[in-house]
Amino acid sequence: MLRRLKAPAIVLAGLAVLLSARADAQAVADLDVAPSVVTLAVGQRVEVLATAYDRDGDIASVSFRWSSSSPGVVTIEEVRALPGVANLIGVSAGEARVQVTAGNQSKTVTVTVTGGALAGPQGVGTATVLQIDPTRLYLFPAEDIQLRLLFLKDDGSAAASQTVTFRSFRPDVATVDASGRVVGISPGTGLIEAATASGLQRRVQVQVADAQWAFGDPVVSLSPAVSDTVRVVVPSQQNRPVDPRVLQWATSNPNIVTVSPLGVATAISHGRAEIAATGFGQEHRIQALVHREVDEIRVRKPAGDTVMIPLGGMVTFRATAYAADRTPVPEAPIIWLVGDTTIATYSVADTAVVGKGIGTTTIGVRAPGGLQQSWTVNVVAAGLVLTADRVGMGMADRATLAANYADELGAPLARAAAVSWASLDPAVVQVDENGVLTPAGVGRALVVGRTPWGNADTATVIVQGEILLASNRSGNADIYAFERSTPSQLHAITRTESAEFSPSYSPDGTRIAFVSNREDSFDIYVIDADGTNERRLTTTPANEGDPAWSADGSQIAYHSDAGGTLQVWIMNADGSSQRQLTTGEVVNLQPAISPDGQTIAFTSARDGNYDVYLMDLDGSNQRNVTNTAAPINENVPAWIDDSTLAFVREDRRGRTTTRIVVRMTLDGEMTALTQPQFTVTNFAVSKSGDMLAAVVATPESGGRLAQRIILLPVGEGAPVEVPLAGEDEQQATPAFRR
Repeated sequence: MLRRLKAPAIVLAGLAVLLSARADAQAVADLDVAPSVVTLAVGQRVEVLATAYDRDGDIASVSFRWSSSSPGVVTIEEVRALPGVANLIGVSAGEARVQVTAGNQSKTVTVTVTGGALAGPQGVGTATVLQIDPTRLYLFPAEDIQLRLLFLKDDGSAAASQTVTFRSFRPDVATVDASGRVVGISPGTGLIEAATASGLQRRVQVQVADAQWAFGDPVVSLSPAVSDTVRVVVPSQQNRPVDPRVLQWATSNPNIVTVSPLGVATAISHGRAEIAATGFGQEHRIQALVHREVDEIRVRKPAGDTVMIPLGGMVTFRATAYAADRTPVPEAPIIWLVGDTTIATYSVADTAVVGKGIGTTTIGVRAPGGLQQSWTVNVVAAGLVLTADRVGMGMADRATLAANYADELGAPLARAAAVSWASLDPAVVQVDENGVLTPAGVGRALVVGRTPWGNADTATVIVQGEILLASNRSGNADIYAFERSTPSQLHAITRTESAEFSPSYSPDGTRIAFVSNREDSFDIYVIDADGTNERRLTTTPANEGDPAWSADGSQIAYHSDAGGTLQVWIMNADGSSQRQLTTGEVVNLQPAISPDGQTIAFTSARDGNYDVYLMDLDGSNQRNVTNTAAPINENVPAWIDDSTLAFVREDRRGRTTTRIVVRMTLDGEMTALTQPQFTVTNFAVSKSGDMLAAVVATPESGGRLAQRIILLPVGEGAPVEVPLAGEDEQQATPAFRR
């Protein structure tokens, strides 16, 4: 039967292991199991998923019971961390029926077991991914470009190169030789393929067009005896540069300016001339101006060799070049030089020197012909304000506090100098004379910056582990933090009788948003990273989850079933102005905000399976970026940078189900970050993108499965498990300080 999708069962089930047991309060109206027919080899295991629905068509939180009609043919390994999920394991050749029951509903899986064994993991140690750079080609007819090939392993690290065969699907548009050099033939869109004998393959689109090229500058302005390269670009192709060597160059007057075959223009004498460039059936011309020789610079400024400038204020410094006949040369370039830009800078738009920091420096001006002058600048100011009032750090981090001089209202004016620093709790954080912070222990401390004349300001520094997770090691699900270098040392942040999970660091690392059921429904809370100053943000009877901070820390995106179906919402960081961003009868959940704060990635089931979508911060411009169909699902999106996502990709094709983390650029290029041997149900990625914290269900002795966190380096390095405190401990929902 057809059914609207309500929520990714794997994601929801992964959290359920952390929650207190509940009575099956929802009657089971229907039960689905997938796949319903399974064929596997002896020794092979296949995952099946059962989902119970209530009378409203919503997922019901109930217990599942599994049984095999022939345990000698197929046995069942229930995934305790993921209710509704079980592994069927082939024992001997034959047929069997596996039954799953929830409430008063039952469904059957027909299983056929054949002889043989599973092959080992593929691609380990050899190239499994072939990439081409650039990923898209733009060419003129007769223009050429050399392709660059990258061979990668499953984990994204470099692999040994292989012999590649190239071919063009449209040789009438573009050709490619055995070395990978592509030549444009005629206008059109073609496709270039690179393939290896081992089966690796990659294709890149090539667009050949009689596009208009243009000069990159409106005019070539030169001083006498000075040379410069004339820039050529293609505006319709993202201003890509054109190699000047493929053009023919000429000048209308070589007595004024000459131009080399490489497009280098050299000024000979004062005057105007035209530089012409010809190529690809086009000719374009640009004016070249060689100004008169400069004999004198006149500067408008306050009188005296030393100029006083108020901190944050401006004083006019305007220079004009003159020729020997005392007439201005406005086209002559004027260069301003400041000795110490932390004290003063020159604003071309304001034709003025701007005071930036208390102190003394020099300001100089230079014009063609070796002419220059300089003066002393003395900047004076008053109050002090630190550039950050809160700083979050890990034990391996270093941060620098800076201070600005401020006006009488406390508004910053410019960077402060000669500031003395002190920590009021050196056992937590230490600070040197340059404001560099060095953590000494987990906790909270005040750091004071002070001017020589006594004005001061303070910043709160909170030292806490780089990585957050939820664990039931204390009996209930609580939030812990740890450093990647010491994964066995977990620091408790919450200690309650309710469940806390899905932690998320604020951008400054000083606050943590999380989910808790302490008021019956699941709500979003915020707590300082040292476990103090807890606040509840959502107070509705609905269930909220997966909080994600905006880049500036002013907003939190989350999902909520307030309308009956999980949808993406957003609110201010204090809990105000809660507003819904997605709608519909299918689930939209797991929001993640891009580093630039402009885009939300989220998971949606609107196209029949789970895909990763993007939308603007206000909910507009929603679009599917993974565009796959069942049995492929993508969920748990995370941003690596503004143009790169990572997510869990689930593949249920064939006899096994794999869940790996995939990195994808927004133009569609994908790279596997984890190997199929790790069944990843959730993950987090570090700020630098060098490490994943993956939630992996791993088998233990006695057929038990443990849900634990494994740190997976992206590139070189071995996986590191976060040690369990006991055999009943389960770990979930990791998060890095961003």
